[in-house]
Parts: sequence; C-alpha cells; structure tokens
Amino acid sequence: MKDIPRFMIIGGDCRFSYMHKLLIEKGYDSQRIYPGDYKADDFKDKNIFVLPVPVSRDTININAPLSDELFYFGDFFRLVPSGCVVAGGLFTNEQKEKLKEKNVTVFDYYKNDELTIKNAVPTAEGVIGLLINSLSVTINNLRCAVTGYGRCGSVICRKLKALGADVTCVARSGKNLADAVNDGMKICHINDFSDSCNSFDAVINTVPSLVINSDVIKNLKKDCLVIEIASAPFGVDFDCAKNHGTNIIKAGSLPGRTSPETAGKIICETILSFYGGSEYGS
Repeated sequence: MKDIPRFMIIGGDCRFSYMHKLLIEKGYDSQRIYPGDYKADDFKDKNIFVLPVPVSRDTININAPLSDELFYFGDFFRLVPSGCVVAGGLFTNEQKEKLKEKNVTVFDYYKNDELTIKNAVPTAEGVIGLLINSLSVTINNLRCAVTGYGRCGSVICRKLKALGADVTCVARSGKNLADAVNDGMKICHINDFSDSCNSFDAVINTVPSLVINSDVIKNLKKDCLVIEIASAPFGVDFDCAKNHGTNIIKAGSLPGRTSPETAGKIICETILSFYGGSEYGS
C-alpha cells in the first residue's frame, strides 16, 4: 500500500488553485506554494509534487504566471526528496532524467489518456467562446475547418456542428477521415487543404506539427480567423502568418483560461488515479 498522499502544488495558473482547494475538501494534506514563498523544510514531508503545464516555458524556471518571482528548476531538483512522485505537464527529457537520478517517479499527466479525453470538452467549449467573442457573425452557418480528428479535434467538430456550423475535418489518416464522415462531417485530406482553404471563415488547428503552412496561409481568406490550440512545436507557420496579416489566436492551455475550475478538477482526478488515490480522502 502506498503512503498517504501529501501534496505540494508549485506554480501554475488558476487551475492549480482550484486543484489545491479540491484536495483540501477531499481531506488531503495539500500545500500551494509560489516562488519565493516557501521554506526548504516544506519539501521534507511531501510525497507528491504537482508542477504546472507546461512545466516550464523557458526550460530554466518553473512556470508560475501568478507570481512575479522565479523558481529556478535547479532549486527544485535540489529540494525534491528521493522516492516521491513528481507530476507535471510536458517535461523535457533532461528534466525527466534529472528527476529519475533522484529516484523520483515522473508522471506527465498531459500525455495521459484519461486527462486528454476529459480535457476535450472544456477545450472545445473554449474554442467556441473564442469564436463567439472574435467574430462578427454567428456560429450557425460558419464555415469551419478543424485540422485533426483525434480526441480533441473530434469533440470540437461535433460541438460546432451541433451549433449549426458548416464543419470540415482536415486530416491525413484514413481512419480519422472515415470517423469524421461517420460523424456527419465534411472531409478534406491535408494534402488538398491549401487548394480549398479559401472558403473557410475559421480554421482551428489541433495538430502539433506544421499543417497550416505557407501554402495554406497564402490562400486563406483575408478575414479568416485561425485558432491554434496545439502544443509545441505547434501547427502554424507564425512568421508567414504575421507577414500576411493573418488573424491568429494562439490559445494554448485553453481550459486553464476559460474553465479553470473544471480543468483543475480534471488534473486532480488524473493524478489521484495514477497514484491510487481512491484509497484515500473522501
């Protein structure tokens, strides 16, 4: 049987404040800290350390957008105790190796299927919110292209279609295209997208590799809105888009921006499931 979980949540956005609140409500020992607001002794009695997503934006400091101070990763490596669990989103290989050298179990919750599936709904709702707030027309009859038909792309397509949008799935995989057809979507193979992209009012990218390339960008309508929700290395040629004056919203970590309480609960449930937290709390 594992030790009773004792959490330390470091940095991150509002999602992690809601996560801390939920853990306390469930009866867990949880401490929320920010850079410059901790003691070395705080680390000694904790066995699960929760880092944000992304863990770092510069590979040097822990991502802490709610603080003006920096938390150097080297300090975290020095303070984190051997034998604990460190959970975070999008670790680099170097970060994982350094933690494993201290006999630390590394859990990248961002790559976990449970979180990906649950996160798809708040992500899709966030995309819809961006469309409503950024365009001067209704979603009903809006001509949308969604690149990718994985867990996230498929939910975005279905929710847009339910609101009356004219939705086209753009994908490479034959299976994904077939799934999209079965769900009532129009389809376009990624290789043909640059030739047909000039008919869309909005393009939503979910693919973390270059699919909205210069050929696509040059053929987009002047007033087309592009929403990028993929993680690094992203799927949009940003330099080309800037040169063409393309309207792009870079919407990474969208659930944390639009539904932080729900997103925090999802991260919390995923980490508890990984650790076996159903044995504890309420």
